[in-house]
Amino acid sequence: MSLSTLPLVLLAIAQDKTVPLTAGGPDLTRYLSVCGILMLSILALAWGFKKLVGGAVRSRAASRSLQVIDLLPLGGKQRLAVVRCYDRTFALGLGEKEVSLVAEIDPVHAAEKKPSEPSLADKHAFLQALGQARERFSGSGVHA
Repeated sequence: MSLSTLPLVLLAIAQDKTVPLTAGGPDLTRYLSVCGILMLSILALAWGFKKLVGGAVRSRAASRSLQVIDLLPLGGKQRLAVVRCYDRTFALGLGEKEVSLVAEIDPVHAAEKKPSEPSLADKHAFLQALGQARERFSGSGVHA
């Protein structure tokens, strides 16, 4: 009870009338049901819009001739993107405020330049160089 209603209560007690101590507020049932109906209708419209427009956007994007094949983050806001445009493929450098062509990738030459298995002579030369490097590091006290 607030101080402003105290004199009214005291006056009512003096006149021998009963006064309810709690004030009745508006009925919130109707307010909450209207809010619920509005929220459900907004969600239904959003779902319908997504189904109707989303399918058209996806079909248009699939028919485009420009496709991002792969995206490689390089650190910070720099990335390397491989993009196909019709029958040509490009490697693009993407910065914060710029796009630059790194290289054009020719699919015919890229397929021909597959890494081959090293020969036995190459393997033997590598093992010899590795053994010499180990001897140098072990002799100088540096351990890998």
